[in-house]
Amino acid sequence: MIRGLYTATSGMLSLQRRQDSLANNLANINTPGYKQDVGVMRAFPEQLLARIRDQEGPDIQGLPQMGGQAALIGRLHTGVYMSEALPVFRQGDIAETRDPFDVALMDNIQPDEEGNERRLFFSVARLEDPAAGPAEPEQLRYTRNGNWSVNADGYLVTADGYYVLNDENQAIRVNDPDGIEASAGHTLEISQDGALFYRNEDGERVPFGEQSLGIRVVTSPQQLVREGTNIYRYEGEGQPVNAAEDPENEGFYGVKQGWLERSNVDPAQTMTDMMTVLRAYEANQRIITTLDGTLEKAANEIGRVNG
Repeated sequence: MIRGLYTATSGMLSLQRRQDSLANNLANINTPGYKQDVGVMRAFPEQLLARIRDQEGPDIQGLPQMGGQAALIGRLHTGVYMSEALPVFRQGDIAETRDPFDVALMDNIQPDEEGNERRLFFSVARLEDPAAGPAEPEQLRYTRNGNWSVNADGYLVTADGYYVLNDENQAIRVNDPDGIEASAGHTLEISQDGALFYRNEDGERVPFGEQSLGIRVVTSPQQLVREGTNIYRYEGEGQPVNAAEDPENEGFYGVKQGWLERSNVDPAQTMTDMMTVLRAYEANQRIITTLDGTLEKAANEIGRVNG
């Protein structure tokens, strides 16, 4: 009976964590590029019960009794727990914003030869001095959020203050406050493969310092660790490579300027899952209430002497 209390309690705790994860998904439904988390539920190890003082008990189907051994009762489930929340990197819908600093990543990259999932990300980094040179490997972070802006120094930055990097892991500067002739300003254009251009005074399209967006291919994206809402740190071996370095990727990805990728959260499914979790939580509550009432009778009524 006491074991039943622990089992129901573990169920309530795991369901609470899953409900928190679903609520966080719903709260980020309008966050550009957000990837929903899915809770992974695991069971605690089962226990095998036996009647150690009953050597002549009946066999249990599937658990035959051997001579001289205790009679087997069966397996006891000891509850569940939510071990982790894994992001789902499915492509979200895109929406037009017409903002030149909004960029959506179209990802149709195929799995590798071993069948491992691969996904594309923009590379970003926090830098003390963006003009000092390329970001170090430990500084690199990855995101699908293309909602960018230009800071006071003319660099492309994310809403969280990370610098947007090019294919050489250098911060991208589109406006130079000290030299307007070196600025792209609102005339910045980004091609489908991520190359940067601007329009000169004659309206001609000119390569902007031969720069391209840092678009990285992450193999087995489950090795990404979420930092905050939309930033990920890679903990696999090596470093993700530029998408343009592999000719086989051509035609399977693209960049759309003036568009944003929405979150991939399905609000209807999320609300349904939240209701299901709530009902399961209430069922565990009722189990605890029932067991508590039984324990109360065992402690206060059984064996009571009349009179």
